[in-house]
Amino acid sequence: MSFYKELEPFVEYVHSIRKLETYLSFDIKFPTKWSIPKSIVEEGQVVGFEAEDQNLKGISFVTPIDEKQISGTLTKIAKIIKLNKERELKERLFKQTIEQLKQTFEKNDLDKLQNLYFDFEEEIEEPNLDIDEPAEESESIELAEE
Repeated sequence: MSFYKELEPFVEYVHSIRKLETYLSFDIKFPTKWSIPKSIVEEGQVVGFEAEDQNLKGISFVTPIDEKQISGTLTKIAKIIKLNKERELKERLFKQTIEQLKQTFEKNDLDKLQNLYFDFEEEIEEPNLDIDEPAEESESIELAEE
């Protein structure tokens, strides 16, 4: 796979890529409200850095210069982005649903509302995320500031 194809899914978050002796550092800027679950990244693999924008936090993913290690790190970065984007979409959907429920309660009488229920079809497919822990319960890594 080409270097471009490896980076393309998250190029908008890349701040820089640096060589540090026998390591590569992928310096990434994420929104400050995003989290990094411990199930994805071990503590020694990430270091925080100062981002110019207050709405962003800088995180350096440091990995040995080795094809398998670099590919694994890029996969982890992609999982973090996917997890957090899904969380943002869920939050947006939740807010929209709450607003729709408010309107439903304002427009309908009690008899109709007592018959209100939610029904979800069970999916046989595996979830899209390859994450061991649910997003709400996962612990996040605290970043050391330089």
